[in-house]
Amino acid sequence: MVAATLDGYLARPDGSVDYLEKYPIAEFGFDEFVDTIGALIMGSTTYLQTLGWGWPWGDLPTMVLTTKGSLEVPDGANVQFTATPTAEAIRSFSAATPKRLWVHGGGKVITDGLAGGAIDTLDITVMPEAIGSGIQLFAEPYGGPLSLEASTEYANGAVRLIYRTHP
Repeated sequence: MVAATLDGYLARPDGSVDYLEKYPIAEFGFDEFVDTIGALIMGSTTYLQTLGWGWPWGDLPTMVLTTKGSLEVPDGANVQFTATPTAEAIRSFSAATPKRLWVHGGGKVITDGLAGGAIDTLDITVMPEAIGSGIQLFAEPYGGPLSLEASTEYANGAVRLIYRTHP
């Protein structure tokens, strides 16, 4: 699950997601979604941003894709670091996870995972905001194939789209 603006951005150029502040996360079934997750995988930029907000994931197993080596780990967190190529890391970490693996971001991790055939579901909530520039949902073009499995419209104008990939 990822939120993106109507014009395809995850965040502003400085990483800010302030455009989300007026949309309470509870409206989108986020807690129910998190209950289905057994582990997280993300890039180092997303990881560092999440640390800045205060680590919300407790001891949920987390893999950070980075070539920077080990980074700070919050007390009680279960975080490991790897420089393994994205698609390979997603496949191996997913195989070791009893529940679903959430590819938490960012755009390069999502794109590389899709291109490498390691992501089976793309769950995007499109927010009714256009910010004009920033960190894109897709770091590179992605031609699919994708098929729409479900869509949900929200009273606040957001739309959740769930796509399945077909390798």
